[in-house]
Amino acid sequence: MTTQGRNTDVVHQPHQARQPSRSHRGNGTVPVAVIGMACRFPGARNVDEFWHNLVEGRDVVTRVTGPRGIASRGLLDDPERFDAGYFGMSPREARLVNPQHRVFLECAVEALENAGVDPARHPGTVGVYGGSSDNAYGHVLTAQRARQPPVSAYEIRMGNGADFLCSRVAYKLGLRGPTVAVQAGCATSLVSVHLAVQGLLSGDCDLALAGGATVRFPFVPDEATEAGIQAPDGVCRAFDADARGAVGADGVGLVVLKRLDRALADGDRIDAVVLGSAVNNDGADRMGFAAPGVEGQAAVIEAAHRAADIDPATCTYVEAHGTGTPLGDPVEIAALTKAFRRGGERRAPCGIGSVKTGIGHTDAAAGAAGLIKTVLALKHGLLPPSLHFTTPNPQIDFGAGPFRVVTQPREWRPEGMPRRAGVSSFSLGGTNAHVVLEQPPARETAPPSGRSWHLLPLSAKTPAALEQTVARLAAHLRARPGTPAAGLARTLQTGRTEHARRRFAVVDGVDDAVRVLSGELPERLVGAATDTATGTVPGPVDFRCTPVTGADVARERDAAARLYAAEPTFRSAVDACAAGDVFAGSAPARTVTFATRYALARLWQRRGVAPASVSGEGVAGMLAAAVVAGVFGAAEAGRLVAEAAERGPVESEDERAAWEESVRRAGPRAPVLPLRVARGGTQVRRVTSDEAVDPAYWAALLGRSDTSTDVPDPYDAEDRTGARRPRGISLDLRAERTPTDEPAVLDAVGRLWLAGAPVDWAVLHDAAPERVALPAYPFAGQRYTVETDDPALAQRPGPSPAAPPQPAPAPTGDGDNVDRVAALFAEILELPHVEPDESFFDLGGDSLIATKFVARAREVFPVELVPRALFQAPTAQQLAALIAERLAARGAR
Repeated sequence: MTTQGRNTDVVHQPHQARQPSRSHRGNGTVPVAVIGMACRFPGARNVDEFWHNLVEGRDVVTRVTGPRGIASRGLLDDPERFDAGYFGMSPREARLVNPQHRVFLECAVEALENAGVDPARHPGTVGVYGGSSDNAYGHVLTAQRARQPPVSAYEIRMGNGADFLCSRVAYKLGLRGPTVAVQAGCATSLVSVHLAVQGLLSGDCDLALAGGATVRFPFVPDEATEAGIQAPDGVCRAFDADARGAVGADGVGLVVLKRLDRALADGDRIDAVVLGSAVNNDGADRMGFAAPGVEGQAAVIEAAHRAADIDPATCTYVEAHGTGTPLGDPVEIAALTKAFRRGGERRAPCGIGSVKTGIGHTDAAAGAAGLIKTVLALKHGLLPPSLHFTTPNPQIDFGAGPFRVVTQPREWRPEGMPRRAGVSSFSLGGTNAHVVLEQPPARETAPPSGRSWHLLPLSAKTPAALEQTVARLAAHLRARPGTPAAGLARTLQTGRTEHARRRFAVVDGVDDAVRVLSGELPERLVGAATDTATGTVPGPVDFRCTPVTGADVARERDAAARLYAAEPTFRSAVDACAAGDVFAGSAPARTVTFATRYALARLWQRRGVAPASVSGEGVAGMLAAAVVAGVFGAAEAGRLVAEAAERGPVESEDERAAWEESVRRAGPRAPVLPLRVARGGTQVRRVTSDEAVDPAYWAALLGRSDTSTDVPDPYDAEDRTGARRPRGISLDLRAERTPTDEPAVLDAVGRLWLAGAPVDWAVLHDAAPERVALPAYPFAGQRYTVETDDPALAQRPGPSPAAPPQPAPAPTGDGDNVDRVAALFAEILELPHVEPDESFFDLGGDSLIATKFVARAREVFPVELVPRALFQAPTAQQLAALIAERLAARGAR
């Protein structure tokens, strides 16, 4: 009995998008753009190295001849090495997390960076769809529990379970979209791409990461078996007469996906377009559970063509599943031939190939490997060769269909139509997936930027990583002198996570950037004056509006006049104050102060500096600050300044009432920013929402004598919490200190960014230049593994795990608990040293480890502690103070 109809019925096609788009295809679906990629495959640490190997036709499989024949596998370079510190993991946690989960996590960061996306600043939701293969690392951890510091079975499961692969990425990167763990055998990563496309089109997320991971650990070489799945000579010969089986491999691959209409609107770099996709299962219509089925494979390809709304004749390349098995290859070509018969007249043969011939079969990551290869081919217009093909498999009737194996690199320039390809991935168990791709759309050439100078911000977690970041970027730009400077700047400004270690350069084009970044002009690569121990940076910006008195009035008036002539933003803000000619020699000092302070605030906002608060001193300063905070309009506040100049200090109730009426007419509103004011020698203090809308409050302030005040602390006593808190950045709004030429302005913005100020980078560009691909973060890998003593499991060579830290010292009765608590932190987290002000959770602690810490702390300190105490006092300094309080209370009782 045939099951063809049943197989066709279960094919999943993309849902219609919720919102209409000019990019809809004929069947109502919306194409999806591939805007970023990352991978680790045998012989390749990144996408560029992977593409180089493909074009060169390199076979990177490792083969070892032993007593039982040839053992082979495509291996990654040091997959056990991991940058735990980057992700806030303690060494203890890193050792518990499965190596393939760790590589997947690093690749997720690299993929988002490749797309120019900082997840912390991405305005929409980001989903993660992916899966991993089985490996024995969890069993090793369980077997070695007695030799390791205490660890629960639950922790081992959380570190190794496939359920937690995607959710760990979401947690570590702060992603709030769907996290979908996919388990579909060899088809896992391509099914993940299909589901990610569905999520984007249905509105579940705005951006999606999709892919898969396979890292076998402990390492066991693959040897030929009687089942005939593994090639006895360790060579994958897809479609060839000498094909004898597959070759296993490790690998991780991820793509970043976004709806095409939004990617175009957002200025994303687009490497390829997903036109449609489909998944199904062979059902029972095959020889066995592990055998492939022609009907199911043909049905899924046909469904993907329908979803993409294409004629199969316009598809000029297929990246096949291509495992090189005697059974699988003929079935696949038969299914492709059946599916492609629906097409019209074909102008030229359809190329076909398999990435597995060069790197091996990466199992859960196999679909991602084929997809990334094909995306790169579409992007570059070049088809890489499929290796080890000499004589066609006699069981394959290539003459019945359009397919020809690509054996040499060749240009891909189909006549009269775009480059278009299919990617297949089929799994043991019958799950089938097919994706239809197209080359990136032609885009209008952006007009050249009107700005010649650009600000390049660079940051990293550690000083060493920052040095490597600078060096990598210099080498990258030296090799790619055609990189658009505006796109380079935008990508660095908005597409990278902003870390604490920072530098910046203001450059005039890419050639100038290479000179600065390579150290030829060291004075122009500006570094931050940060805490050398932790790399912390100060807090947010406070715009400070101070009075102008004496000889400063003339200098400020002259500087403001130059800004008025040169800066349209400044000019329009001054005009909005309705303050008359503020540059005339007869203009009152208050008028000059008010108009220039307000206009400077707007100018710095236009330059991308967003204040977190604003403070003002004296009548003019506090009213300028109030306008910036949204309490008054500029013209209304300008009239209040003029009245204050005419009236002088309040000396009667009638004068106070008149002031209240004037303020009432000005229409005060609640501030949208924290507002602090001082008048007549008083302490700067925060204005509450009730005070801000109360005319009597402002009348009392405006009616005081305008005596100059001391320089205030932008954070007064009522704002201090007792915890270690940054003072913030006080930007004194003075016209004579405000740069006007472009390099100086960018330098000033860069220095504010160095100090930790948030910057609205979009205002530094005339338009939104297209993002560019730049080098990924230089992860500092260390080896985090628990070794097995099973002689059957061959281990990769590497250093032994670090010895656990020494236990914390017992109390000595001296009352100083900080060192003991810090030592306990180090003991539990397996760190060599912990600073008193470092947070337990920033160092890699979590709720489970907090419970262990509290149990250990009770043994050291004779006080009652619960895990919640650690959340309330997360540093050794804070927790030691809490313990001291409880010890004192206990002694008093």
